[in-house]
Amino acid sequence: MRISWRRLTWILVAVIPLAAAGGVTWIATRDLSQYQARLADQVRKATGRELAAKVPLSVLIGTEPAMVAEGVTLTNAPWGTRPEMVRVRKLTLYFDPFSLFLGELKIGRLLLEGAEILVEQNDIGDINLEMLPPPDGSGPHAGEHRSLRLRAAPVFPWIPTVELRESVLTVGEGPGRPSVVLEVPRASLRSPAANQPLQIDARLVAPQGAALELTGTAGTFDGWMRSLPGNIDVQGSLGDGKITIKGGIGVKGTNLQINSDGPDVSVFGPYIRLPFPAGGPYVLSAKAATQRSSFKVEVANLKVASSEVTGDALFRVDRKGVATIAVNADVSRLDVNDLRATPAPPTPASGPTPAQPRLVPTVPFRATWLGRSALTVSARFGEITGLGSKVQNASLSLTSGETRFALRAAATVGAGSASFDLAYDPTGRIGQATLTANLSRVPLADLSTLLGMNLGLQDAVADIDLRLRGGGRTTRDALNTANGAIDIAVAKGGGPRDPLAEWPSDTQRLLGGSDSRVAFNCIAGRIEVQSGVAWLRRLVVDTPRATMVGGGYVQLRSEGWEFLLVPEARDAQYATLATPLRLKGGSGRPTTGVLDPNVSRLIIPAGTVPSLVSQLNLAARQAGANPCAVLAPRVDGLRPGLRAQMPVPTPDRQRAGRPPSQTPAPQRKQTRP
Repeated sequence: MRISWRRLTWILVAVIPLAAAGGVTWIATRDLSQYQARLADQVRKATGRELAAKVPLSVLIGTEPAMVAEGVTLTNAPWGTRPEMVRVRKLTLYFDPFSLFLGELKIGRLLLEGAEILVEQNDIGDINLEMLPPPDGSGPHAGEHRSLRLRAAPVFPWIPTVELRESVLTVGEGPGRPSVVLEVPRASLRSPAANQPLQIDARLVAPQGAALELTGTAGTFDGWMRSLPGNIDVQGSLGDGKITIKGGIGVKGTNLQINSDGPDVSVFGPYIRLPFPAGGPYVLSAKAATQRSSFKVEVANLKVASSEVTGDALFRVDRKGVATIAVNADVSRLDVNDLRATPAPPTPASGPTPAQPRLVPTVPFRATWLGRSALTVSARFGEITGLGSKVQNASLSLTSGETRFALRAAATVGAGSASFDLAYDPTGRIGQATLTANLSRVPLADLSTLLGMNLGLQDAVADIDLRLRGGGRTTRDALNTANGAIDIAVAKGGGPRDPLAEWPSDTQRLLGGSDSRVAFNCIAGRIEVQSGVAWLRRLVVDTPRATMVGGGYVQLRSEGWEFLLVPEARDAQYATLATPLRLKGGSGRPTTGVLDPNVSRLIIPAGTVPSLVSQLNLAARQAGANPCAVLAPRVDGLRPGLRAQMPVPTPDRQRAGRPPSQTPAPQRKQTRP
C-alpha cells in the first residue's frame, strides 16, 4: 500500500504534538532528584567543585518545557575569598524537543537569572576558573549518564546556549587591590561544542559608567577554563562611541589591539578606575601584550580634540610578590579647554547639604600602602594651552617604593617658572614628610586652575617660596607637627568681593566701595609654621585707597584662622574708615569681622608716627622690587606694638587622633580610719 506525502505530512503533524505532550507528561511524573544528583556528580567529577541548589528541580510545562532550580551555588577554589564562586537566584534548563522523542533528556539552553559570578586570582597567579577533576576519579564517562551524552574527557556537560540576565560579574585582581564590578543586564554565549569558537553578545555596565556592548567571537569555553581563551575578535559600542578588540590570549602570551572612538573620553574612567576628565571627540589606538612575566599596555595614539598623548604602562610582580608599575607618558600638546571635570552625580533634593570645601583634603593621604607596590611615573608636557599664560617644557615624576615616596614637578609658566617637590621617608616610627615649592612670576589664576582651585584672582603674579617638614602617617598628622616657612609676594591684581560679604561696611567702602571686584597694588608676607600653626606675623596689603599691615594665625589641623588688619588711608577723605579689623573663621565656618578701634592706641607709641603710605611709596622707587615685600620686614619697627596684639589660638591640650580618656580620676576617701 502506497502512502502519499500529503497523508504522511498530516500524520506527522498530528503525532509530533502528541509525542511532545507525552514526553513532557513522562518527565513531569518522574522523580527529578536522581537527575539533580547525577548532574551534581558529573560536575564534581569534571571540575572538583560542588553544585548545590536550595530548591530542588521542578518541571515548567509550557511552549518550552524546562526544569527550574533556585538558589544554585557552585563552590569556589579552596583559597577563594568566599565559599561560592557562582551564586544563581534562578536557573532554568530548557529541554531539546527532538531529544524527547528519542527518550533522552538533552538540555538545549541554560538561563541564569540574578547570577553573582566571582573571578579572582591568588598571590601566586592561580585563577579560580581553573577547574580540575578530583585526583581519586578519572572523570565522567558517556556510559554513566547517557541522557546527557557526556564525552569521556572530564568536561562540563555541554550546553549549546547559555544566557545571563540581571547578573553581576566581579573580577578580583589580587590581595590589597579593589575588585572590578560589572553589571550584566544581558549576555548570551553560543557554541556547538566546548572546543569551538564561542559567540558572545553581551551588555556590560560599570558602576556609574556608560554601557559596553560587545558581539563577536571570544575564544573557546575550554580555553577560558584553562585561562587560555584563544582568538578574540569582538566589536561593539562604548557609550555613544565604537570599540573593537582583536588578538588572542594563548600559550605564547597576550596580544590584543584596541581601537576606539567617540564623543567623550570619560567613558573609560569607570572601567579602568581612573579619574578620566570629560572631553572629546577622541580617537584611541592601544595595544596590550605580555612580555615574559610582565604585562605592557602601549598607547600608540590618543587624541582628544586638539590634545595628543602617547605612552606606555608596564605591570609585573617581582619574586617577593610586590607589584611593580612603570608609566611613561609624552604629551605633545594639552589644551585645558578640551578637558573638563566629570560632572558629579546629582544630589537628591532630600539629601544632606554638601559640606564646605576644606583647605586640606577631607580624605587625607595615608602612607600605609607604601611597600605594597613599586610605582614609577614619568610624564613630559611639551605645551599646555588654554590658560592665561602658556605652559611649556613641563615635567612630572613620581617614585613610590618600600622606603621612599617622591613627587617632583617643574614647568615654565609664561615669563616665570614653577617647581614642586614632595618627599616622604617612612623610616622610623612616624616617618618624615618634606614639601618644598618655588614659584617665580607665576600668574595665580593659572596656578589655581592647575591645582583645581578657584581663587578668583586675576592679573596677579606671585613669587612663593615654601619649605615645610612634618612627621606622621597621614596628612592631618603631618600638618599637626609641621615646621617651616612660606614667603609670599604678589604683584598688582584683583580678587572677588564675595568673600568680603561679612566684613564691616566701613572696611568694604575703604577697599573699593560698591565695585564688583577688589583691586590691590601688592601683597606680601612671611608665614612661620611651628608645630602645626602657621603664624602670619608680617603682612602688608596695599590697595588704591589704603595700606594695611597685620597678621594672625592658621591652625593647619583644624583649619581655623584669625587675623588682625590695621589700615592707613591714602587720602584724608577715607581716614574715618581706617579702623583696625579683627577677622575670624575657618573651613566650614562663617567668617566674622569686628572693628577694634582700641588697637590703634596700643600699637603706636607716643611721638612721631611713621606713615605706611610714604614708606611704601619710597619702596616702590626700587626698580623691579615688590614694594610690599620690601616693607614687610620693617613692620615691627613701624608699628612696634602690633605683635603684642596679634591673635593667639586656643591651646589644644588633647593630642590629635587620640580620644579623650574615659577613665575617671581616683577619688580621695572622705572617711578617716
